[in-house]
Amino acid sequence: MKIALILTFSIMFVVSHTTPTFNTQPQMNQSSIQLQNETRKSGGSCNYKVNIKTSCNSPPHTTDEISILFGDNNASEVYVPRLDDPDSGTTFEQCTTIEFEILGPCIGKICKMYLFRNGTDGWIPETVTAYHYDYPPVIFNYNVDIPKDAGYGYNNCNKKV
Repeated sequence: MKIALILTFSIMFVVSHTTPTFNTQPQMNQSSIQLQNETRKSGGSCNYKVNIKTSCNSPPHTTDEISILFGDNNASEVYVPRLDDPDSGTTFEQCTTIEFEILGPCIGKICKMYLFRNGTDGWIPETVTAYHYDYPPVIFNYNVDIPKDAGYGYNNCNKKV
């Protein structure tokens, strides 16, 4: 009886401490990403800087909720569920660049970038520049209206077989 009880608690402990994986495909549905919360990778926290330039073709300002996901060639990812903050005045305005300091799990060289938009304004990013402490900056060119409630971006990572 004691062995069965110990075995049961051991299995419960292992299952409760597993880390979910997070795979991204182009045009991903934002609601599935929100279920994942922040992404995974053991090994501490790292600082990143992301500059997002809003297109001059974008509305003068937006109330759309903007989220970002970036990752490396090893499927390690950082997800920020909402970059904009209307309470603090941080919104995306036409022809401007906003810098974000992001603390997230440590990943390798950034080769994947997805933006997500929830709202009706039709926000249009021009470029996203991602800075990683160990690698040169990476620029992703958008200049397109991000589809509502869907991810849009680039996966320039080499797939491992």
